[in-house]
Amino acid sequence: MKKQKEPASPKREVIALPLSKTLPMIGSYAFEKIRPQFRAVFLVSAYLVAAQYFVLKTPLANTLSVAAGVGAAILGLSFFLEGLFLGIMPLGEQCGMRLPAKVGVVGVTVFSIIVGITATLAEPAIAILQQQGSVIPPWNAPLLYLLLNRGTTWLVAAIAIGVGLSVVLGVFRFMFGWAFKPPVFVIIPVLIIASCVFDENSILRPVVNLAWDTGGAATGAVTVPIILALGLGVSKTGGKNSNSSGLGLVTLASALPVASVLFLAALLAPRVPGPSSAEAFFSPSQVQREKARYIAGSDDELVLMAAAAVRDGVLTHEDFARCFPDSTGSGSLTLSGGSPGSVFSPQSIFSFFMAGIVAVLPLAFVLIIAIIFIGRDRIRNPDEVVLGVLFAAFGMFALNLGMSGGITAVSSQAGKSLTRTYTETLQINKAVVVRGVDSSSVFTVPGKTGPETYIWIPDTGGPKPEKLVSQRLSGSVYTHIPVESAVFSNYGKLGGYLAVLVFVFFLGFLAIFAEPALAATAVTVEEMTTGTFKRSKLVMIAAVGVGVGMAIGFARVLFSNMLPSGGIHLSWILTPCYILALILTAFAPEDFSSIAWDVAGIATGPIAVPIIITTGLGLGADSLRADGAFGIVATASVIPIISVLVSGILDKRKSRRAIQK
Repeated sequence: MKKQKEPASPKREVIALPLSKTLPMIGSYAFEKIRPQFRAVFLVSAYLVAAQYFVLKTPLANTLSVAAGVGAAILGLSFFLEGLFLGIMPLGEQCGMRLPAKVGVVGVTVFSIIVGITATLAEPAIAILQQQGSVIPPWNAPLLYLLLNRGTTWLVAAIAIGVGLSVVLGVFRFMFGWAFKPPVFVIIPVLIIASCVFDENSILRPVVNLAWDTGGAATGAVTVPIILALGLGVSKTGGKNSNSSGLGLVTLASALPVASVLFLAALLAPRVPGPSSAEAFFSPSQVQREKARYIAGSDDELVLMAAAAVRDGVLTHEDFARCFPDSTGSGSLTLSGGSPGSVFSPQSIFSFFMAGIVAVLPLAFVLIIAIIFIGRDRIRNPDEVVLGVLFAAFGMFALNLGMSGGITAVSSQAGKSLTRTYTETLQINKAVVVRGVDSSSVFTVPGKTGPETYIWIPDTGGPKPEKLVSQRLSGSVYTHIPVESAVFSNYGKLGGYLAVLVFVFFLGFLAIFAEPALAATAVTVEEMTTGTFKRSKLVMIAAVGVGVGMAIGFARVLFSNMLPSGGIHLSWILTPCYILALILTAFAPEDFSSIAWDVAGIATGPIAVPIIITTGLGLGADSLRADGAFGIVATASVIPIISVLVSGILDKRKSRRAIQK
């Protein structure tokens, strides 16, 4: 019996329209797509600028460049989202539908690993994490410094492998009908226990914060839509768990990278020295020198690192000469880095363009090749797919360019100004040189700890006394540097800390509305719940959760400065939060649990992560902790789980009451 041929799909009729009608239609369509992104990005940008001007009392630098960057971010976000829905997500969904039946378990495993790794390597938020390495002195946290500098390739590879394995487990969950909750109840407690153990080791402790931050950064604009689409495709093939609409994959994609980074840290820990002073780190003893050389990569790099420590004033010239007696030192000690170029220079624009191409095209090619040559299927709506891939690539280019030149530039300026809320500021640009200083210009009065010397400084209302700083007196010349009081000096240091926490809460709250992956997930959730759980509600709940999480993360950094050198460990915060999340998960519906845990990784994407990190850099540089401001992304990820779970449980109770009535 001959196999009947499948009926050919009817050809789509192409209708030609004159340009006078086409342009208004395109303009109207583009306006509807750009408007929500404009509202979201403009809102967070305006908030940052207003807070910097009116609260932090700091003028905005590079205003035109920032404005151009914000415009590019809005355009890029609009194109990227449209590209996701037109091209990338349909390709992923088609792969999920076709491959399991064609290649079996082994083929799906290999393909899922490749897709997970490819998507992770394209994530811009992973590269953003490396910026915090600039404020980490190598002697304070040697292993953390190693992973963020010479060992960056190892770190990215570990994250990518973690995401790849998580995609495999997630796809298997839909293929074989595994429930969502059991993996969560196994993986999360193991990670928490491992984090608590690592926190007791001075070498490993700083890496705990980095590991949990990578979990949030790994699930961004590229990774989330792909793994959601894969899960959705597999669930549509009639799998045993077909009602979950692809949700639950993001949770694993944000959890397993934490495990892989912790595993990498455990492997490297025996080869690096423990935290110490700069003098002890550069000690010429054989064992210490071997470990310090491993951090730097070579003897020459170690000398340059020591020279930088001398320039920063944490290592004396005498200690440098003792640690490196064979080094001339003169050339090394005068080295200085060049000033960074503009993000809108031709070189920077080209690098951002290539990054956008590398982020999207390889992933699209992997999906297309899998569909055509492995799945033996044709690409559905190829014209839309090609257009979507091009849109996504251009959108990623414009988004990265706009974030670097606009939004993160403003958040970086705001982060550096945050310390003004609780500390005095030296106004170096208003320094006054007092000449002719003699014995009549100074006087001594009793103080709390002994005699204190003051000097008379000329002022518009007449001379005023100022406590003498001996380093500013050179012969008969004294340099007076005015001191500006803290913005919230009337409320004390705690009042300044509270102002910072309020500021970052609203910053996190507003940043979420611009997250592209969250917008895509919210649409999926609304469709899955047949409109009962609105996309706007999910985004609002996630925004509140991220805002609270950011406030908790910044509070940990701020209040650690008031405690002994160990400070507040991240595991002290994550442990009770995740225990509460697991308890709530036990009482929440299966599908809603997957939604809540997915939001943890989705909410911290290409918009939120750069803002969190660049704002945290200001406090990280001012922090007494060895790990700076790492860990804020982790706290911003866990609180949304709790907020969404609470909302789901309350909604479930309301539905039951309504049915009973």
